[in-house]
Amino acid sequence: MKKLQGKVALVTGSGRGIGEKIAETFEAEGCFVHRGDIQGTQRRMDVTDRASVRAMMEHIRGESGGLDILVNNAGLICTTPADDTPGEVWDKLLAVNLTGIFNCIQAAIPLMKGRAGAAIVNIASVSAEKGGGAIGNVWYGTTKAGVVALTKGLGRELGPKGIRVNAISPAVVDTAMTHEMLATGLGQKAIARIPLGRLAERSDVARAALFLACDEASFITGETVAVDGGFLRT
Repeated sequence: MKKLQGKVALVTGSGRGIGEKIAETFEAEGCFVHRGDIQGTQRRMDVTDRASVRAMMEHIRGESGGLDILVNNAGLICTTPADDTPGEVWDKLLAVNLTGIFNCIQAAIPLMKGRAGAAIVNIASVSAEKGGGAIGNVWYGTTKAGVVALTKGLGRELGPKGIRVNAISPAVVDTAMTHEMLATGLGQKAIARIPLGRLAERSDVARAALFLACDEASFITGETVAVDGGFLRT
């Protein structure tokens, strides 16, 4: 039997990159996936806009009756030095990387309560522990540290409601969002710091998301899983 047979999921930021791969992986395991993104998906969704998020949840309620899995993947990266980062960029990082998750989780809880095996998976980053990383700067790392913190707290708070909450902290993944930066030489520098000797692939993150979303992880909550090839141990 497929691991997510009959389940309903929402994957944010699923128009490309990691989110797209997660959606494809879930669908291959029998899940009906609602894809939310500001571009290129079956339904437009802006995680920074509460009205847009509520509209997506009402669409899911009407079409699917409820929600079993929420993957908060939508995110932005920032690479500029701390003193050169415009305030507007910081505001956008917060709006997408943290407020976006707040908006989606708060709106999703009523659709997830009472659903057997309900699970939330947040995409954080190794930058959360490093305070920045091979690519992301300190401001980016700060927002992702917030993702780790809310994952711990919500794992505790939503457990009694039957909703598990976990996160994934990937190392650098070569996606459309990062490819141009990696091509400048940052890619080789990042690989040099990873014991397994390669960048993360979208499928590495998608398989971890699948595990955390399915019944194999039914007694895991409040945890952040590093998918980093050993980067955090160097």
